[in-house]
Amino acid sequence: MELEIIAVYTIIDDLLISIGHHTDPQARMSDAEVMTTVIAAAAYYGGNHKNACCMLKENGYIPNMLGHSRYNRRLHRISYLFETLFAFLAGNS
Repeated sequence: MELEIIAVYTIIDDLLISIGHHTDPQARMSDAEVMTTVIAAAAYYGGNHKNACCMLKENGYIPNMLGHSRYNRRLHRISYLFETLFAFLAGNS
């Protein structure tokens, strides 16, 4: 699981960079970290974001994890990035 989480983060971060996306410098948590949390929740916790947030923070993967409410607001603010990344990947395959 550890290598998969690191790989997912690295891939998402590289893809965001390649499409020219930049996280707000004032953000405590990068957009790639938020997206990695979503994928970890889907892969390991049946979509339970709260459990994924706790696990990623407790194990030191994302030490600056946002509180659950702020995390949800941030996720909804960047949800378009999932569609953008999938469209980017479909166009480059």
